[in-house]
Amino acid sequence: IVTVRSHPYFKREETDIILEVPLSIQEALLGGKIRVPTLSGSVDLKIPKLASSGTRLRLKGKGIVDSKTKQPGDQYVVLKLIFPDGVTDDDAKKIADILAPYPPLKRPWE
Repeated sequence: IVTVRSHPYFKREETDIILEVPLSIQEALLGGKIRVPTLSGSVDLKIPKLASSGTRLRLKGKGIVDSKTKQPGDQYVVLKLIFPDGVTDDDAKKIADILAPYPPLKRPWE
């Protein structure tokens, strides 16, 4: 009998690995590279400019090897936008004022 325990960072979906990664406002706006862990060691991952929270980026072949097909799954990095500690109401107002000229988001149900 084999028991697979949960991991504090990785979640498994069949042969794929899911990793939620916190992303700062600066990283989301400007893009760049961040270091992320995989099952076989850390890699640099390119974050696209204007990345949204919830975006899934694929690391091909970085998942679990299927015991039958011997093919590796993928690792998906899910971006999660996080505001830094210490952001004040005044800071939030300044950011909102900068973004005010842009149209509001359209939601599919509206």
